Amino acid sequence: MDWILDHIGWLLVAAGAIAQMLMKKKGQTADDDEAAPREETFEDPMLAERTRKIREDIQRKIEERRRGGALTRPEAPPEIAPESVRELPPVVQEVFASPRQLRETADRHETERHAEMLEEQATLADQLRQAQAMKAGALKRAGFETKISDADETNDRSRGALVGELRDPAALRRAFVLREILGPPVALRRQ
Repeated sequence: MDWILDHIGWLLVAAGAIAQMLMKKKGQTADDDEAAPREETFEDPMLAERTRKIREDIQRKIEERRRGGALTRPEAPPEIAPESVRELPPVVQEVFASPRQLRETADRHETERHAEMLEEQATLADQLRQAQAMKAGALKRAGFETKISDADETNDRSRGALVGELRDPAALRRAFVLREILGPPVALRRQ
């Protein structure tokens, strides 16, 4: 590891030289590819001839631009064989509408749009009613649960106090005496 750190400069120079050689080799292969473009073959001989003419024309224009010269002769349109000319599609005729028809169409579209808006508003109103009902139910339930938990808490406290008092012997005696005094008379008790 120390040797690598001591000779880091030489390693970087060697890596740069290798990278430069690879880039030079890659550049040569790219030039070879540009020099010999691949010719496409077509099944239709007319299409192949037309493509060849277009390619020649493009290469000629590129050469003229490289030399800096303008076109010396005007371009003649390419000749097209009569068999390759196809019929043009039929011309679409424009239909002119009267202002009354345009107004009726606009009114109909406005009415349809208004009806769609009313439907959407009715849907939203139903969703709002459902949400309000759910919210009211949730609030009612929360109040009920709070009320029950408060009552349970009070019962738990009083039950806990009563159990605590019955564990004390003096409090237990007092409870028996109070029952005898405050409870029904012995003759009326059920047995």
